[in-house]
Amino acid sequence: MPAERRCLVLAAGFGTRMGSIGKRLPKVMWPVFEMSLLELQVRFARKLGYEEVFINLHHQADEIRKRTEKNPTFKDVRWLFEKPEILDIGGGIHNLASRAEVNYQGELLVLNSDQFLWFNSEELANWKAGAGDWDALLLTLAVNSSQGYNQVKTDSSGRFLGVVPNAQLERNVTMNTYSGNSVIRLDRLEPSRGVSAFFSSVAQPEKKVMTAQLKKGHYWDFGTADRYFKSMTGILDVIRNGEQDNFVSFLQAERALLVSKINHDIGSYGCDVPGLIHLGNGVPVSTHPAGVILAGEPCGTGTRASLIFESEIQYLD
Repeated sequence: MPAERRCLVLAAGFGTRMGSIGKRLPKVMWPVFEMSLLELQVRFARKLGYEEVFINLHHQADEIRKRTEKNPTFKDVRWLFEKPEILDIGGGIHNLASRAEVNYQGELLVLNSDQFLWFNSEELANWKAGAGDWDALLLTLAVNSSQGYNQVKTDSSGRFLGVVPNAQLERNVTMNTYSGNSVIRLDRLEPSRGVSAFFSSVAQPEKKVMTAQLKKGHYWDFGTADRYFKSMTGILDVIRNGEQDNFVSFLQAERALLVSKINHDIGSYGCDVPGLIHLGNGVPVSTHPAGVILAGEPCGTGTRASLIFESEIQYLD
């Protein structure tokens, strides 16, 4: 692999949408069955051919390093600590690009740590080749405007023209949004220091910023507590229904998802309680509500779906 190809996994956020458990367990360390979100992103980057992986940290940085220091997946990862303030996505990219060994050279793949948008190295190469002369390539996906996402506006060639805030969009229509994943040519950037937003210091509309659309359905979101639960149970549904999904196949190949732990009849994992994904210790009783036990002993009661982390219960809407 050429040294000029690197990956940055964005992991510096505050995780405020993960509820009370997110204050104790960093979002990037939430488990997707047998592996954390962060470990899976590192493995995904390497599967795409980006062996030199950087991870930026700010909030709960010490806790994340503590939880990864003995994991061999992170042995060669390069950590970027953003202090004293978080640099935003644009600032984080420039922080990496300005390092002496990078010096604003080469290609940078940017991955969001809490979402998986499936594509392979061949598809990525085809998107880059089809974009012509580009400074940045944004990966987009089709969503419903009522889901709250902003719209990526493009011309007929797929060139990025700007972002339309969701509040300005018509409800319940299909439109494209920025996935948070991109490829940046660092030598095309004008160096910047400190805090900056992605669309003001990296992917400005006046630059040659192109877009490529991800295939329908290749999208798994773990970015809020509710979306985390829906994605976890959705993965089990894919397997139960015999459907084909590249991300689920990736989980199985990496042994992040063990088919032997799935009870297909009742939609559970690691236990015999309907709708419960049990990643902790102990044996839950049959009256335990549906949800995910991230770590610790079963302790939920009643019928409301919940998340449990080391005896803390967080109920879902």
